[in-house]
Amino acid sequence: MSKLVQRLAAMVAMTAVVLGATIGGVSSMMIHYKPLNEGAETVLTVNGDAVTADEYSGYMLYNMQYYASMYAQMGLTDLWSNKDMAKSLGASMPEAAEQQAIYARVVMQKFNELGLKLSYNEQKEMASVRRNSIANTTKDAYLNQIAQFGFSDQTYQNFMYISQCYQALNDYYFGENGVNTPSDEDIQKYYEDNYITAKHILITTVDPASGETKRTDEEAKKEAQSILDRINAGEDFDTLMNQYSEDTGLSNNPNGYTFTEGQMVTEFYDGAKALAEDEVSELVKSNYGYHIIKRVKLDDSQLDNFKSDIISAISGSMDELLQQWMDEAQVETTDLYSTITYENVYDYLPQDVQTLVTRPGEASEQSDAQQSDAQPSDAEQSATEQSAQ
Repeated sequence: MSKLVQRLAAMVAMTAVVLGATIGGVSSMMIHYKPLNEGAETVLTVNGDAVTADEYSGYMLYNMQYYASMYAQMGLTDLWSNKDMAKSLGASMPEAAEQQAIYARVVMQKFNELGLKLSYNEQKEMASVRRNSIANTTKDAYLNQIAQFGFSDQTYQNFMYISQCYQALNDYYFGENGVNTPSDEDIQKYYEDNYITAKHILITTVDPASGETKRTDEEAKKEAQSILDRINAGEDFDTLMNQYSEDTGLSNNPNGYTFTEGQMVTEFYDGAKALAEDEVSELVKSNYGYHIIKRVKLDDSQLDNFKSDIISAISGSMDELLQQWMDEAQVETTDLYSTITYENVYDYLPQDVQTLVTRPGEASEQSDAQQSDAQPSDAEQSATEQSAQ
């Protein structure tokens, strides 16, 4: 899955966390998508739909704050005032804003093309997020906080709406009885064709807890061979496994591991795959030590644990489909696209955001507090680090 898509999907969630918002309660207000200032200049079009400067600049500032939060965790608390760092990262901000704009447009376009509608309850929940955000502070504080991310009140509502449309698309394509969801029979067949259940006896050279050497490679091989000889002489595999295996996961997997390609070290996977059911391997060496592998009947009880992976393998995922739509979108930029940079982006924000946002170098108690408030949650920080890779 595209790491950019991961980051885009987390956008509203991060802002809601920053604002201390929770979904709940009842509100008479409904959230609707509304275009921003239609009189603003167009920066780019996505499949013919215009993205204006005030929306585009908001996306750029959001990405700037995103990276500022990440670098603040590493001790650089004023990223965009550091000329060298700002110049280096700033070059990628137009593309990041463009991708966000494409994401927003293709989600709305596909949602509308399919004739999908958000339910009353879904819109009421979004309204509750906004209402609770304001109730947890004040209306002015709420507007000030979202402004630091480049959001006006309507921008934030729009992206809440777009995120809900994304979820509706996911349900349409990949939810229960979704148009791309494979049948139970297809899932079962894929599971049987691609997954393996195997037990093993592992003799290690290194203590996994301490990292200290337990025995030489030659000693480990000799001990493993002596156990294999006993199995070949007719002794019970499970009895010897429980007595001698040094696999720390044995207690949690007494009936063996169920896996497919890429989930185990290559030597173990290849060794297990080459076996017939109930067949025992010769010694298989990996970085963990020496394995004696026994392939057993596929554990059908594990299917549910892999179901989502199997669906993705057969039919893809919403994120992959979204990335395809984004890649296929017809995008045209105007001259203004090359004009808006990380240095002058503040001048193109919606007017109500311009009056509130803190610009680089404006050191004050207020900006310090805003930067502290803008730190992402642990989950969002993890997503940030992934997307930066």
